[in-house]
Amino acid sequence: MKAKIIDLIKQHTSFEIITHEGPDEDAVGSSRALAFGLLSLGKAVRIIYPSPIPDSLQFTPAPKEHRVSSPDVSLLLDVSDMSMIAGVTPRGTIVVIDHHKTNDGFGDLNWIAPEKSSTSEMIYELCTDLNIGISSAMATNLYLGLFGDTGGFVHANTTPEVFNLASDLARAGADPNAIANKLRKTRSLSFFHLLCSVMERLFFQEGICAGYIEFSDMLRARARPEDTSGIIDEMASLAEAELVILLKELDPDTVHGSLRSRTGKAALNTARAFGGGGHAMAAGFTHRGRAKALIQDVIEEGGRWIEKG
Repeated sequence: MKAKIIDLIKQHTSFEIITHEGPDEDAVGSSRALAFGLLSLGKAVRIIYPSPIPDSLQFTPAPKEHRVSSPDVSLLLDVSDMSMIAGVTPRGTIVVIDHHKTNDGFGDLNWIAPEKSSTSEMIYELCTDLNIGISSAMATNLYLGLFGDTGGFVHANTTPEVFNLASDLARAGADPNAIANKLRKTRSLSFFHLLCSVMERLFFQEGICAGYIEFSDMLRARARPEDTSGIIDEMASLAEAELVILLKELDPDTVHGSLRSRTGKAALNTARAFGGGGHAMAAGFTHRGRAKALIQDVIEEGGRWIEKG
């Protein structure tokens, strides 16, 4: 399927790149890197983000885009289902490039590779096969995505290929120290206020660690959605935790669930029960309601899957 996508890119001149709502490191890095790559081929490119890029991820180089009113091809990156693009309507031939196991291939062309660490890893491979030289700007963005989706090279998707790619990107101009510092050593005060709120109501029993952030916590901490990033990783550092659950209210009536499991598919199976998806050990979902009312149901569902692995 990748070969067909390469042929399609060669045949057409105008593109839009769409990634998911609430863009994370992989969404930002892969989309910007691909845009730089397509621009180097003389293509017209526009990137569409269904919601704004967090300020904390604005530090990588951004391409100068074209006004593309009627693109030949829509490239959907890191999007596992259409609901993730929040009402954006792709135009032209729809191409899906994604690494999520739950992606069932909803595009006209689909390259789904769950064995890859990130969509950024896939974009590096795609650009290499297109004979696009990896510029410093592309390398920086791809390293951003690689670092983000491997949790700073600690998640189970950190393969030997990931380390080889990180080395190649560093040689091409990415600054690993600068990127790590931007992502890991620039926490806001609001982050710590929210972390304290979660710790005050932390649930831990039989291998499940769970907590939640209410919308009132967000208001009290004067927090932005990106200030919640990293809280689940702090929870997952608890030695005895087999499944970690964090529910977040980013508005008064919507709950965003993030789940991490140490082994097996507990995170993914629990997320699926609430209409979500992701990876075996890192998954999420969105649900209408309030976190306090939902947390016990998620804990009970998670308990079923810890036993089954």
